Amino acid sequence: MILQRTIKPTITPFELNKDDTLLLTLSGGNTWQMKLIDATAEVLERGDYLHTDLGHDGGDIISYGFDARVLINGCEYTMHREVASDNTFYKPWEIDGVRIWFDAASCAFRDKGGFMAEKDWRSGVICCPTKLTRWAVQESGMNICPEPLHEWYPNPSGKLHISDCYIGNDCWMGPYNGGAAHGGLDINMPAGTILTAPFDMDEQFLYNSLAIGDKNNRWTGIRKWPDGSIWVVRTNHLINMLVPQYEPLKRGTAYATTAGTFVGLREHTHFVWRVYEQSGAYFLDPWILMHEIWEQRDRTFITVHSVS
Repeated sequence: MILQRTIKPTITPFELNKDDTLLLTLSGGNTWQMKLIDATAEVLERGDYLHTDLGHDGGDIISYGFDARVLINGCEYTMHREVASDNTFYKPWEIDGVRIWFDAASCAFRDKGGFMAEKDWRSGVICCPTKLTRWAVQESGMNICPEPLHEWYPNPSGKLHISDCYIGNDCWMGPYNGGAAHGGLDINMPAGTILTAPFDMDEQFLYNSLAIGDKNNRWTGIRKWPDGSIWVVRTNHLINMLVPQYEPLKRGTAYATTAGTFVGLREHTHFVWRVYEQSGAYFLDPWILMHEIWEQRDRTFITVHSVS
């Protein structure tokens, strides 16, 4: 199968099966090609049986990885990703003028012959790709969206470690309970931490709340970009909303205090990101968005101080 896409102001997610090819038209009109040769997955580290939450599948997996062999413009590359190690928080590959994020491989999941179950399918978050692999790309030199991004939560260092993710396993697709892929990115932070809108939101609201009898305060924000892409973000474990629901939010607006409702063993916030475009719906690692936020902040800091 040949998949055709054109670079646009927002990041482009897509999926490939074995022998599928992406033909990507760059802003200058050139065509960039990537063909998937194959993908594999393996457990990298096991430990004691980690199944402590009887409401979900479990096992003894501490970390796992997946690899994809690809042909990019005729040259072969092997891309390796790890989940639930510090290498989880990776920088995108940059090859022939394109940044590449290798998000997931379905061969890691039990339904596709692998070893990981799904954790958050009841809430509609499915980590496993529909095809063998899930990716995202953007042209080098372009941001992942056409507007500047703002801090989502306070993180002066601009870094994450796997130990920051609940008890060390709840990154995106991390092996919760030792074997259930976690449908979001948990980041530990003190109760009462303030969350701010990373970009303008067209609409936003609590879709679960203690006030109506739910066990958690869960929020979603929606942005419809001019190029037709729709971004949906979620944050869970909120304490109080700081803005009226159902009203648009401007980038940088403080919208909630967090990390204090139904948090379990660690005070934390659960982040989710989904992109809708070109008849597809793609859950992506919120780390991609976090990394871009901090990279933009660092570039601005360097520019301002260089000028001054």
